[in-house]
Formats: sequence, structure tokens, C-alpha cells
Amino acid sequence: MKLIPVEQIPKMNGYHKLQDLIEKFVNGDAKIVKVDFTEDDYKSPTVCRSCLAAAIKRSKRSVKVWRRGNEVFLSRDI
Repeated sequence: MKLIPVEQIPKMNGYHKLQDLIEKFVNGDAKIVKVDFTEDDYKSPTVCRSCLAAAIKRSKRSVKVWRRGNEVFLSRDI
């Protein structure tokens, strides 16, 4: 293990991407959508679902997030 000096800590940019994704879903017509993610985005479906749930809670939108097997879905909370 070694230490590498850097000038500054990189900014987190995933938060804004998730908020944009949530806004796109809320403003769209679909009642249920499947979230298409890769291993580059999230390590597993559980991690993806957890991150989306936290982002939805912060956005205060009435959206639910579901994980079924290896797939993640968003649905409108009616």
C-alpha cells in the first residue's frame, strides 16, 4: 500500500446524474420504468437500488424504487 499526493479531493458527480434521472422520470409519461445500468455505474443491483432510494428521498418526489432479481425499476407512487 502506498500514499499518492493530490492537489484536491475530486467532486462527487453521481448525485446530479441521479437527480436528473429522477426528474426525467417524473416529467415523463411512463408509470413504471426499468433502470438500465452497467457494472461501471454500480457494483450490483442492490447498490443501484440503495443509491436511487437515497436520491429519491432527497428529491422529495413521490417515486418508489424496486429491485427484482438483477433488475431495478422506478414507479410512480399513486
